[in-house]
Amino acid sequence: MNSSQLLSRNARKYSTTKAIISPQGDYTYEQLEHQVNRLAHTLNDAGVHQGDRVCLFMPNTPEFVISYFAIQRIGAIVVPVNAKFTLDEVQFVVNHAEAKCLIAHDMIFSAVQSISNVDLKLKTGNSVADWKSFEVLIAGSTEEEIDCFATEDDLSTILYTSGTTGEPKGVLFSYRNILTVAHMIAVELEVKPESKMLIMMPLTHSAPLHLFLMAGISTGSSLVLTPTFSPEQLLKAVSIHKTTHFFGAPVAYLLTASHPTLKEFDLSSMKWWVYGGAPLAKEQIDFISKQFQTDRLTCVYGLTEAGPSGSILLPEEHGRRLGALANGSTSYRTSCSR
Repeated sequence: MNSSQLLSRNARKYSTTKAIISPQGDYTYEQLEHQVNRLAHTLNDAGVHQGDRVCLFMPNTPEFVISYFAIQRIGAIVVPVNAKFTLDEVQFVVNHAEAKCLIAHDMIFSAVQSISNVDLKLKTGNSVADWKSFEVLIAGSTEEEIDCFATEDDLSTILYTSGTTGEPKGVLFSYRNILTVAHMIAVELEVKPESKMLIMMPLTHSAPLHLFLMAGISTGSSLVLTPTFSPEQLLKAVSIHKTTHFFGAPVAYLLTASHPTLKEFDLSSMKWWVYGGAPLAKEQIDFISKQFQTDRLTCVYGLTEAGPSGSILLPEEHGRRLGALANGSTSYRTSCSR
């Protein structure tokens, strides 16, 4: 099975369930499926075919999710690009990946308006020069279902990671890579159809994309998306949408835990507060736990190149293994950071 087939299955199984909840609009699974088919036909008609690379330059918006699955539906390869990259950095990725198409969001379009060396350029909002309008093209397309025959061993995605030296490096992922880590997180963190995954960290990173977005889609959960992070947005999203899962960098937790109006928000719906990307000291864990009134802080550690996949430090293990990752019956000193 591939990611596209999972979405199609859940569009039938959970047709009226909200797949996406966002400031830009909500989509049920059925509506998301229709939009994916429309964009997939658009891309196919424009000459994007199996094996072609398509770059996404977008924050966490419905258009990112629609584009992600539409690209995969025609057997093309998704290349998410960091929404904070400069023109030169995006140009490097476009050139290195030999991208045939670039899809940009109007929120950050100005950064890439003068991009070159790409055949097809789409943007949300109005068309500009040689940039075609995402919405106009979708509106003129068809919802006719497209069968995706990609196998689990076919390439799905290229994520660029800077590593420690030199230019960003492209990491290749098969559908098997992505579905394996998504199912792992779904099992470990009890992701279910009634779950609501709050996704505020950039979907151009492997953990938000492969672990949390894909775990949500594969189980028929709802994805609550915000284009950016702020402590107040986090508190409002949890309180209003009754989210159950959140992944964030430690700084997101520390900033939110210090927010002056935190106590005014109801965070009781949250079952899993997950952090990664850097370690948290015991006093920081205690501070966040007290402020959030939770005992559900969980650390994940993994490498982008592995999916990501690695180790997990469960809430009940923080007392005796904070700063360590378990390996069978032994533990060794390391930090919950990359």
